[in-house]
Amino acid sequence: MPIRITLADGPEAGRVFEFPDTQAVVTVGRHPSCDVVFAPDAIQVSRYHLAFERKLARYRLVMQADNPVWIDGEEAFEGDELPVAALVSLGGPKGPRLQVETIEDDDLPVTQRYARHDSAARLAATAARRVQTGLGALAFLVVAVALILGWMRHADRQDMTALLAQARQDGGAQAEEQLAARLREASRSVYLVAAKDDQGLTPFGTAFAVEGGALVTSAHVAEQFNDMGEGLTLVVRAAGAPVRDLRVARTSMHPQYRRFEDAWKAYGPLAAGAGGTNRPIVGAGGYDVAVLHLDPADAAALAPPLPLAADADLMALEPGDPVGYVGFPIESAALGGVNLDDPEAQLQIGRLTALTDFFLVKSDLADRQLLQHSLPVQGGASGSPLLDRRGQVIGVVSGGNLVEINAQGTRVPTGIGVNFAQRADLVREVLAGDADRRLAEREALWQRRLKRYQNEVDVALSDWVGSHGLSSVPPALEQVDGRTEENPRYDMPAFIHAFSVPKAGWYLFIATSRSRENIDMMLIEDTAKGPKLVGLDTSPDHYPGVEFAGEAGNELQVVIPGPAGTDVRLRVYYLPAGRR
Repeated sequence: MPIRITLADGPEAGRVFEFPDTQAVVTVGRHPSCDVVFAPDAIQVSRYHLAFERKLARYRLVMQADNPVWIDGEEAFEGDELPVAALVSLGGPKGPRLQVETIEDDDLPVTQRYARHDSAARLAATAARRVQTGLGALAFLVVAVALILGWMRHADRQDMTALLAQARQDGGAQAEEQLAARLREASRSVYLVAAKDDQGLTPFGTAFAVEGGALVTSAHVAEQFNDMGEGLTLVVRAAGAPVRDLRVARTSMHPQYRRFEDAWKAYGPLAAGAGGTNRPIVGAGGYDVAVLHLDPADAAALAPPLPLAADADLMALEPGDPVGYVGFPIESAALGGVNLDDPEAQLQIGRLTALTDFFLVKSDLADRQLLQHSLPVQGGASGSPLLDRRGQVIGVVSGGNLVEINAQGTRVPTGIGVNFAQRADLVREVLAGDADRRLAEREALWQRRLKRYQNEVDVALSDWVGSHGLSSVPPALEQVDGRTEENPRYDMPAFIHAFSVPKAGWYLFIATSRSRENIDMMLIEDTAKGPKLVGLDTSPDHYPGVEFAGEAGNELQVVIPGPAGTDVRLRVYYLPAGRR
């Protein structure tokens, strides 16, 4: 059953659009990508005002929550079925109008018509209006009702409680239905991210269209672009036939993504436990967003962009708000998790569980950019758009609480039921190119937050001074930064630093690798008889340390072997002699 749409008024009144029944969705709005496009100055019409979705040879309304639609003078609701012929008004009963007709395209007798069954959204709205009317009429009785409730029989109070609970449940069901509709609408703008060569396709992430002919994904997905071998191409693929891959030409990652990762790794935070136990802390990730830029020809073929929520809406988010995502959680899934010939995205609905900074602290609103939620995630979901019930992107799915269960690296959810997304204002920073505007302020925050934890070096230093009967660590006597490089004398890559002992006492030489690469340490003293090994640490870690009891004038070589090009920081600490 094809659909015919005629503009009923305005400068293009009488213009006719016809769409075959093979087109599942017909969009209406001011954006050029819509199927039925209004003039830019028709501001009663939204960029994407509504859509007609074909199911079982009938057309139903798909609507934005804040975009009114009227059919034949009556307010329309999400899911309402379109009559055979109808006058559709946008923005209000007197707004721009469309004459919409569905056309029988076969010779079968006309179907018998039955009574209309209202959509769930219409039923919910009708019930809500009745409740609202009743509440308005009884507002002045609130105090009296509170007194009467005290006199009610126990059974009556139970009945009232049940009615209130049912009302809340109905409201929640309506919100979820509204959210589900927005997610279904958004799914056509969501793409599977994959590596492609002549041998085939390997999917590993999700991306979604935004304004400007680009896509948004997670930074840890986008960075695969720079790590691809020869012959590999990064592409995105959408559902539908024929299959078409859009080629990624370049990427723009949030510049603080790597800086934050480096700061976290360099510090290596530990949680101090009871009894002196310490355990490494795994981060939730920060600033994990990126933009994929396509070849111009492919950018023109993108689906309609998803709207990013305004800052005011992001600041108003609260735990418990219903949210959902559309994406491709494919890791360890049956049948590979997706049909590569027609990738159908998964739809998930849940709730926000907490809003914090990247250290799980409920800090200033501007820094609560880690959205914690109850939506299930798995590898491949990264980069999915996290939507509110108005269909706005409030975040980008970035990770979850997963644990490896075997030597092959297979991961499963921990059962905590809390996962992560990056707030959408980080995306806006990348698109605007002003992401480093708050860099100094943010880096200062990271350092303050990291100081809440211990790290391996802190623990080693505390143990060292404790063994000498002290409780506080002295300032470093010397600090040197360098890099390992090939050394003919030792026939291996190493960083070498000469140190002349200034006075008698105990010395601790401790090194760290910035990238947490495994490094070692040798302490070699130059004596009259030649070089002498006086200290060695070959433990498999990134923070080797050697203690040395020195006398003034001892000449030492601190040799730090490790992979070539490893950034190393060497610190030297001193305690006076006579302590043990």
